[in-house]
Amino acid sequence: MLALHGAGGDGRFMQRYTGYSKLADERHFFVVYPSALGSPPFWTLGDGAAKSADVVFIRDLLDQLEGGLCVDPQRVYAVGVSNGGGMVARLGCDLSDRIAAIAPVAGGHYNMLPACQPARPVSVLVIHGTADPVVPYAGIPPDGADGVPSFLAGWVGRDGCSQTPAQTRSGRLTVRLNWPGCVGGASVQHLRIAGGGHQWPGSTPPGRGPRRTIMATLETWRFFRAHRLGG
Repeated sequence: MLALHGAGGDGRFMQRYTGYSKLADERHFFVVYPSALGSPPFWTLGDGAAKSADVVFIRDLLDQLEGGLCVDPQRVYAVGVSNGGGMVARLGCDLSDRIAAIAPVAGGHYNMLPACQPARPVSVLVIHGTADPVVPYAGIPPDGADGVPSFLAGWVGRDGCSQTPAQTRSGRLTVRLNWPGCVGGASVQHLRIAGGGHQWPGSTPPGRGPRRTIMATLETWRFFRAHRLGG
């Protein structure tokens, strides 16, 4: 599992913030926390050769990890928060031949992502709060660009899922939306947190927003472990 930090952070912060390492030890998977370049560090999301360097970096990193560790190449995943969530959204498009599933958490891309043309269906879990002040849930007026609904609709279309999601409760403030019928064994799901802010739910230290919702670390792993490359 690749775990990508937000703008201004680094891999060490992401490790503390999410607590993935403890879970990885318990469940026997590798988790890697790469760091972006820049001052402050920032994942580059836009199109063009100069701004695709981070995609090349991640592909090279996967080559190195798979060459040196006992990694199942059918079970490679990417999760990220904020700017890291935006980068994960791009990896799902550009590295669909390597990554089985992605999970943007409070993901932000601000209309910077190039056209998405994945080589295969990719499973997607989106976790986002409805009161996020940094990456507004409804997107940018007047057409809702970069909003969660439009992002999900894009993946529902690419993965050939049903247009109508099933809804279930995941606690008092969280609704899970699940679009059935996706092709190739893919899955598109969304955990919508009522009143949730720009946060990693269940983080250490806690983010601003409701505390007693879900734990993004557990939810993302549960989603990932059900998917592998090729269905």
